[in-house]
Amino acid sequence: MTVHAWLRAPLTHDPERRRTYPDDVYFREMAALLDGWDPDGTDRALLLSTFVMFKPDAVVGRRVGPALAFLAGHGFEPLGALTVRVDARVCRELWRYQINAAPLAVIRAVDMILESGPPCVFVALRDTRGPERTGTTAAERLAELKGSSKNRSAEGGSLRGALGCELMCLNFVHAPDDPADLIREVGVLLPGRRAEALSLLAAEVSPLGAAEPAAVARELYAAHPAHTLTWHPPVSTFIRPASPGASSRPTPSGTSDRPADPESLLARVEELAADADGLPLWDRIVIAAEMVEGLPSEGLAADRAASRQAPHPSPYGPPRRTPAAAAADR
Repeated sequence: MTVHAWLRAPLTHDPERRRTYPDDVYFREMAALLDGWDPDGTDRALLLSTFVMFKPDAVVGRRVGPALAFLAGHGFEPLGALTVRVDARVCRELWRYQINAAPLAVIRAVDMILESGPPCVFVALRDTRGPERTGTTAAERLAELKGSSKNRSAEGGSLRGALGCELMCLNFVHAPDDPADLIREVGVLLPGRRAEALSLLAAEVSPLGAAEPAAVARELYAAHPAHTLTWHPPVSTFIRPASPGASSRPTPSGTSDRPADPESLLARVEELAADADGLPLWDRIVIAAEMVEGLPSEGLAADRAASRQAPHPSPYGPPRRTPAAAAADR
């Protein structure tokens, strides 16, 4: 098979992915690996399954258990779990086609979260309701159910809404948008365990696999103290203007000021990352996440990233839209 065969419907309907992924080394390597798989295995792994990745804030915020319960209630059963380290380099590779639009201060705040200590937890999931019933692939259905970290007012019954996502950077989970994204992201996240991850996605639901994510979470909980992911003193206490006369603007919460210019804001986040204030790490992370909240995307990449979010038709029939997605479209 050619690389383009792994970009056909229903693996993706996105013309931008079809244009860029044939030149993406992670996708090409994964396509070569998948060429050796039997069709039944690839259908189970790519159409009936997907994954959710719990980020370090989900570990210290104790959100893994509630998320698994929410997903089970919507027909997603765990197949197993793997831990994975996501450092700054992996972050930039994973979100290569979106992160170019992000302000540098936001990127640095995300680095702080991903490099905070706990690994991420990759959980393979089987959509037990199936595409014939739902009208979409497992990856697309979970991506819609996950909800947006930006449009939280429209979350309704989304996973992130159920987990109490209040800040864009502290959004707990990641999931691929469609099966083509799943292919590429497995390649980025698990370079030495790609076949293992695909086998997990193609596995049958079993009691052992279903129990594994919760067991991994318990081990991580024991190793990493819990944090409320809130900060009670005014964040303005920790924000230093670039000069005595520099202007500032209120954050969306209205509780603090932050530097108005991107350079000063980035410098302040860098100070927090370097522990300039002597505060506990997760206190500094929450402060940084609050400071960068609501920053707009930057540059031409912002328009390209926005174009990738357009909904696409499903070959299985009309996709089922959640209330959250419908509200967001309005």
